[in-house]
Amino acid sequence: MAIAAIVVVLLLLMTPSVQSVLKDIITSPFRPRYPEEASFTLERTLTIDAHGGTVQSFTIDMAEPMNIVENGQPLQIIHSVDYSVDVERSTRYGHNWTVWSDDVPFSGKRTMTATYEVTARTVIWDIDAAASGNLSDIPVELEQQYMHDEWIILPEHPDVVRLSKDIVGDEDNVYLVLRSIYDWIRDNIAYSTSSGHPQDALETMSKRKGDCDDQSILFCSLARAAGVPAWLQLGAMYVTFEKSWGGHAWLQAYVPLRDGGGEAVVIDPVNGEFMVWRPNRFAEFTDDGDAEHLKDYYYILSMRSGAEADLYDRYEALSYKESDKKVSQGPVLAMDVIPSDRFLVPSRT
Repeated sequence: MAIAAIVVVLLLLMTPSVQSVLKDIITSPFRPRYPEEASFTLERTLTIDAHGGTVQSFTIDMAEPMNIVENGQPLQIIHSVDYSVDVERSTRYGHNWTVWSDDVPFSGKRTMTATYEVTARTVIWDIDAAASGNLSDIPVELEQQYMHDEWIILPEHPDVVRLSKDIVGDEDNVYLVLRSIYDWIRDNIAYSTSSGHPQDALETMSKRKGDCDDQSILFCSLARAAGVPAWLQLGAMYVTFEKSWGGHAWLQAYVPLRDGGGEAVVIDPVNGEFMVWRPNRFAEFTDDGDAEHLKDYYYILSMRSGAEADLYDRYEALSYKESDKKVSQGPVLAMDVIPSDRFLVPSRT
């Protein structure tokens, strides 16, 4: 009977369902685990500091966050947006914008706050090389929108083309193209904060370092040079152990599926997240492939002044609550939490 029991156990262990359960038990402690969703109230404070000079007039023209749904999956739901000052709201090129302007001169500081109530949900893309389509499967309209030079995204520059070719080779599978670029950036580009002005792709390539904007810009450049549409997504991220928010940038890329259709996946190279959207991020603007629109996001202050003035941009968590339920991603990825960056925003004069 003992031998028969052992035989039964061995037979059970050979079945795929039991093997799958055992594999999950063994590997699950080592997988990244994320809260299923997070709800938060985020306050963004913008301060114009004249540094003792005189600002004659100013306009702050900034993107307003919107709901984000990818292939029926809600990533971000905006419940409310409130401002401490009177603003004008409008829609330009499919995105919501907010304008605060004043022509009363001042020499000290002017401040406004925007308060956002948001729910974000974790989305993990279950895509691998076997599920991914090839470069030839990418829709023409996305190639036209996201494959050209765009301000500091430079896929057409010979140095970017050369490096992309060195990294990717002749690979045609879109998943493997993106994974190769992701691995190269993780291995070769160090994290370093900049002055507030985003570096172009060539500068980050040369220095071999850059912040979240810089690394995402380089990633987009290399991906586009390899034939994969990729674009920036910009906003803020909550750092749990600091209990604080900071400006952040990451990217999206299009992956066609072998069985048809495709997915716009999220990749965050500085935080070691490949094809996962964690609910601790907050997107204000998604790049649409137009250089002028992207500049509109970065350079939100225009003014007339008799001296140098700066715009300081801060985020504060008024509340932040993660769900108790967790979801996990398959393979183990390096998770490096990066301090907040892009606090000093350059002005447009």
